[in-house]
Amino acid sequence: MEDIEAFSNAYRERLNQAEAAGSIPVDISLEVSSPGLERVVRIPQDLERFKDRPMYVKYTTREDDASPSCEHDGVLRLESFDLEAECCTWGIADVKVNREKAGKGRPLNKKQREWRITTPFDSLLLVRIYADF
Repeated sequence: MEDIEAFSNAYRERLNQAEAAGSIPVDISLEVSSPGLERVVRIPQDLERFKDRPMYVKYTTREDDASPSCEHDGVLRLESFDLEAECCTWGIADVKVNREKAGKGRPLNKKQREWRITTPFDSLLLVRIYADF
């Protein structure tokens, strides 16, 4: 953290000098983010790598072949996956957004801890690493 702070201060000083000299536009902006944070997970290539991490998952379900598909999303954790059957089993991730559904300051309830869904790979619209801030 000290290295990042030192770099940030030195960079800010050089930007201020460049702005004062008129060598850069006044309305410049800079965004810094952590590489990999909230990155999109490739299915099935990244499944083993991120298995125990909370992930934001957007997926579709359908009651039967005749019914329209419904979109769902949530912060889930990968329980298991089957490459031959091309499906994943998900549980609810123990993160703040999910715990708040049980009540402020309360842990996941038994129903949340036991909830599971199995989704085919092709029903996954978006899977990305979730950061719990």
